Amino acid sequence: MKFITHLTILFFIPLSGQAQQKTDWFNLSFVEGETAGADVSDALKLIGDSPLDTIIVAVIDDGVDIYHEDFEGKIWTNIDEIPDNGLDDDGNGYIDDVHGWNYLGNPNGENIKYETLELTRLYRQYSKEFEHREASSISKSEDKDYKTYLQYKEEFEEELTAIETQFSEYAQLAALYKGAQAFYFEEVGGDTFSIEILNGWNPRSQDGEQVKSFLLLAEREGLSEYLEEGAEYFENFLEYNLNIDFDPRPLVNEEELPIGYGNQMVWAEDPSHGTHVAGIIAAVRSNGKGIDGIAPNAIIMPLRAVPGGDERDKDIALAIRYAVDNGAKIINMSFGKAYSPQAELVFDAIKYAAKNDVLLVHAAGNDASDNDEVLNYPDGTLGKSKSAKNLLTVAAGSSDPDASFLADFSNYGKKSVDIIAPGVEINSLAPDNQTASQSGTSMAAPVVSGVAALVWGLDPDLSAVKLKRLLVNSANDLEDLMIVVEGKTLPLGDFLRNPAVVSAEGAVEELLD
Repeated sequence: MKFITHLTILFFIPLSGQAQQKTDWFNLSFVEGETAGADVSDALKLIGDSPLDTIIVAVIDDGVDIYHEDFEGKIWTNIDEIPDNGLDDDGNGYIDDVHGWNYLGNPNGENIKYETLELTRLYRQYSKEFEHREASSISKSEDKDYKTYLQYKEEFEEELTAIETQFSEYAQLAALYKGAQAFYFEEVGGDTFSIEILNGWNPRSQDGEQVKSFLLLAEREGLSEYLEEGAEYFENFLEYNLNIDFDPRPLVNEEELPIGYGNQMVWAEDPSHGTHVAGIIAAVRSNGKGIDGIAPNAIIMPLRAVPGGDERDKDIALAIRYAVDNGAKIINMSFGKAYSPQAELVFDAIKYAAKNDVLLVHAAGNDASDNDEVLNYPDGTLGKSKSAKNLLTVAAGSSDPDASFLADFSNYGKKSVDIIAPGVEINSLAPDNQTASQSGTSMAAPVVSGVAALVWGLDPDLSAVKLKRLLVNSANDLEDLMIVVEGKTLPLGDFLRNPAVVSAEGAVEELLD
């Protein structure tokens, strides 16, 4: 057991890097030095009985459990479509799209759950031409593509090696935990334990004392859940995300239906992520079920286009256009990737949304990296130096406005990330009428989307551009807050275009003044 200390340091620091948060804390008031909530409850008090226009918020994600009890009356319905008659009643190119659309399925009810990374797809594409070629055989006209192949090959192999190394370290911890359990059961008997039981255990040896200390720490930090999730994470990464031979795309049969491919099953497979996102925006308030979502006037339009892997550019572009054409005013995009071979398709869709006065809200990403240096697509700059005026990119913050406020996983960018919002240990909805806590910029983005829906409902005459400006200008300023990033203590203002926490109350106050 002598390597117990090393592994404890290696694995438990990431597990306990953020302090325990308050339930539904994103709804709470912003109190400088205490809580960095989004002022939602205060905003609703200000609004009082004032009428709110209904705002449709499209959620492009891995699906939404539209049957969750806390979504009652909160899911968009296409009133021009007759359910389950196998016809495109409204002539929009999508058959039976009553509650949105699933771009990851086919009319037979088959659906894609996992996908490769975009890097894997690019490496596979170029490997077909160059994998078995000698450098000496490459012609001048092929040289550019060959160099691109070598670049993707190197990056793919680096990614694969990194995951395999992490998996090996994870396996060591899993074996250590299993061994500690076996030691305990052999000495004490039984087949289960808890913190209370472990506290009452008096080991008979020094090894036993080490095992006790380790198991107590493991129980406090939820190691068993971490190991269970970790096993699935690494298995999926190796079996699907980085598997050059895995290609589920033919299932959707987009050659036969270039635009209307997919099906109406917006709840397909495991919609945990999208359900959580949608709940933050629009879960019914004060009904004794689930959580209190931000915007009582928001209606969710589910668009399933994000698998367990990297999304396809074409799916995202079509989903944005579908949302715009079917009345969405806000589009939440809690996804992102490092490569976008058809970026122009998505850029054109973002421009289409701008032309139709639709606001897009995008998660900054969870790689703890600088988006000014490493793009996280879809990129709000549209590949140029000027940012899209109808797109907000959101970083994630914790509940405590202190040195650890910027979430340790959150991407940032002085030129590319617009605002920060609650994104650590956010409690929201989960499939099958459950709730769950998740962290990520994926949670911060819907906080902004929910606030945007609430504010736009109060003043529907606002344009998307003016709404974006209002949200940014009314946010709670933390420019001078000193935070720690990569061991350096620097002001938050060095990391965000607008170093401030979105404030529903601040935006409402400006409208009511």
